[in-house]
Amino acid sequence: MKKRFFAGILVFIALLAGCSLANSPKVAVKKFGKAIEKNDMKALAEVATPDTVRLVATFGSKIQGYAASMSGKKIKAIKEEIDGNTAEVTVIFDDGEEENFDLVKINGKWKVDIKMDFNDK
Repeated sequence: MKKRFFAGILVFIALLAGCSLANSPKVAVKKFGKAIEKNDMKALAEVATPDTVRLVATFGSKIQGYAASMSGKKIKAIKEEIDGNTAEVTVIFDDGEEENFDLVKINGKWKVDIKMDFNDK
């Protein structure tokens, strides 16, 4: 009886750990990249904020051009910083270029949150 109880606890803990890893900011960024590459708006909506989805839809052809230029490049998440319901993930491409992604947690799920700043000079 005790063995079953402990086995059940271990399975539960493993499932919890798996769920939390599957819902990490790093995983959301990877899924975001794949959705952009495949132009999969449904998958994009799962891992991006509504504003980010609208932004991608608005600039779709330019983003697809960028995605095509990145196709085949390997991406590795090198840093993940979580602060409550916000996070930042830094990725590095195989050519050494780094990119930061901001994320927010909405209804328990991490979503990429891209903002356009038209005041950049």
